[in-house]
Amino acid sequence: MNLDVRVAYQTLERYRVVDIREPHEWAEGVLPGAIRLPLSKLEKLAPLYLEREAPTLLYCRSGNRSQEALKTLQKLGYKRVWQLEGGIKAWREAGIPCASPV
Repeated sequence: MNLDVRVAYQTLERYRVVDIREPHEWAEGVLPGAIRLPLSKLEKLAPLYLEREAPTLLYCRSGNRSQEALKTLQKLGYKRVWQLEGGIKAWREAGIPCASPV
C-alpha cells in the first residue's frame, strides 16, 4: 500500500521505518528513526531486523524500489507493509526535515 508523505510524517512513530536505498545514497539524509536495509540485501536481512506483524514503512529515493521491496516482504509473509509515495524525494519536496545519516 502507498502512504502519502504528509500522512507518513504525522504517523511515523507507528511504523518500523526502513530505508531500502543503497549505502552511497544515505548521505542525502534519512527519515527520522529509519533503519537501513538496502534492497540488494533485503530478503536476507529482513528476518533479522523486522517483525512480520509489525507495521513497516519502506522508502527509497522516488518510490520505485520501495514498491519492489514491498512485494519482496509480502512474499516473505510480512502483512502490514506500506511504501512512502514518492520516496524521500517527495518527503523533501513537501518541506519535511530529514535526519542526518550519522
